[in-house]
Amino acid sequence: MFWILILAFLQLSRAIIVDLPDGKIQGIIESTLIGTQYNSFLAIRYAAPPVGELRFQPPVAVTPWDDVYDATSEKHVCYQVYEDSEKESEDCLFINVFSPKDLTVSRVENDLPVMVFIHGGAFEQGAGYMIEGGVGPKFFMNENIVVAAFNYRLGPFGFLSTGDDVIPGNIGLKDQLFALEWIQKNIQYFGGDPTKVTIFGQSAGASSVSYQILSPKSQGLFRGAIQESGSALSPWAYQRNSTKISYLTAQYVDTNYSGTTSQELLDFLRSVPASAIDQASAALNNDYADYNNLQVSKGFLYTPVIEVPHDGAFLTEPMYELFKSGQYNQIPTIIGMNAEEMMSLIEGDSSGLWYAYDTQPEILVPFNLHIDDVDLKVELGSEIRDFFGGPGGFENNLANCIRFHSFFDFDKAQIKQAQLMSAHSTVYFYNFAYSGLMGNNKDRLEGTGNVTHGEELNYIFSRWYSDEIPDNTNPAYFPDADTVVHNNILSMWTNFVKYLNPTPDYDQLTKWDPVDASQFKHLEIWPQSIMINDYPKSDMYLFWDQLYKNYAVPPLDTF
Repeated sequence: MFWILILAFLQLSRAIIVDLPDGKIQGIIESTLIGTQYNSFLAIRYAAPPVGELRFQPPVAVTPWDDVYDATSEKHVCYQVYEDSEKESEDCLFINVFSPKDLTVSRVENDLPVMVFIHGGAFEQGAGYMIEGGVGPKFFMNENIVVAAFNYRLGPFGFLSTGDDVIPGNIGLKDQLFALEWIQKNIQYFGGDPTKVTIFGQSAGASSVSYQILSPKSQGLFRGAIQESGSALSPWAYQRNSTKISYLTAQYVDTNYSGTTSQELLDFLRSVPASAIDQASAALNNDYADYNNLQVSKGFLYTPVIEVPHDGAFLTEPMYELFKSGQYNQIPTIIGMNAEEMMSLIEGDSSGLWYAYDTQPEILVPFNLHIDDVDLKVELGSEIRDFFGGPGGFENNLANCIRFHSFFDFDKAQIKQAQLMSAHSTVYFYNFAYSGLMGNNKDRLEGTGNVTHGEELNYIFSRWYSDEIPDNTNPAYFPDADTVVHNNILSMWTNFVKYLNPTPDYDQLTKWDPVDASQFKHLEIWPQSIMINDYPKSDMYLFWDQLYKNYAVPPLDTF
């Protein structure tokens, strides 16, 4: 009992209460390794629970509360495709906020820049957790900025679309938009400046950032953006067959389902338990991934769509064309990639896939080239196979397979977005090429870049690793070169959040020049980073770009 009382006292002594327009919230005061104190507020409701009639609908405002809201611990995550846990729930629209500001004073200055992190996970998994083991905010707390991260609906709950105005789609993106609007209204109470917001995402989170840049609904909600390893132009980040997938989802919920209209589909999917939809989406995903139905550019099932025009539409025009024409929120942006995003292909057996690429090369031809001529499709596919697979083909060269998928799934879309944007706004491009212990990646293969998808996050966020290396906040665990890269990338990212320039003072950093509309420039990140006046993976990119120049028919959506 004595120790319980002591723990309760310590918890109370670290409590911090903030008064928001909707009600009071209680957080907790934490500290970083070097002793910086910061305020942690976990799982604040930013929207009403999207249940019942609100399933598949845009988010709506919360009802104000009278009691003090407990924001000291994590709550539910949104339903995750492939995962089943007690943490999953439809009631999942929560935001976490971390601030190094002294919030105990009577009048809090709201002058700190704000970084808003949008998590990745293929639009199917992930959460805005900001605790160790996820992505933690401690490094940024030492840099005197406010950090926020939130959950948004995933899988069918966030990205089902009937292709009309019944379930128009992009609900997950609209959740993100609603969270950004919440930040505009509330971040001042945490010491943040709502006019100095930068959105930042990785993988599907980076694609989400890209979509937010494109949407007219997002105008004025942020002044800068950072995209790590993802774009709205990525082939996996856009769904062309959303109506078919919606009906398949219903049929996987109930094999006897026979509805024929969008309204019938909506009524049916609202009538069943959320867990039934979740399980159906996982089963459908498993069948969809079967190698018997190959197409290299299929992407994921539940992803953003181009909506039909209607009130509340998030996006109604093709992404590529919007970037090309300059019809987007023209803000300074950092875009980049890791040297070899698909090192994970070392694990498992994908030999059936490589064999199919060699023997059915037509499946390598992107959907949006719209090539119906069978002979031409085989010819182009063979060209792609020979260029990326080499003389021996894909089956006998795993390094070439990894290099192809890194480029196809990630690199080319980010490079193209930066190239298109550079004609209208300031864009900084990077290639994260340093492979260190802090990256926590054990996959290595000669002939590849070796720095895999998500590895850069370990140099930016505080994270738990393993029993051998408890976390990455103690530099004693890592080589000096790792610490240099960590310090440099953290400085560049926080400089950008503060000044919209990653290297305003480059005495200690390599000066990072933006992409020039007439010449692509990028920073290759090492302990001693270098500027390169060319595309990353230039030979691959020029080959792919020429393919689209020769055969693509506008309007284009992805690249």
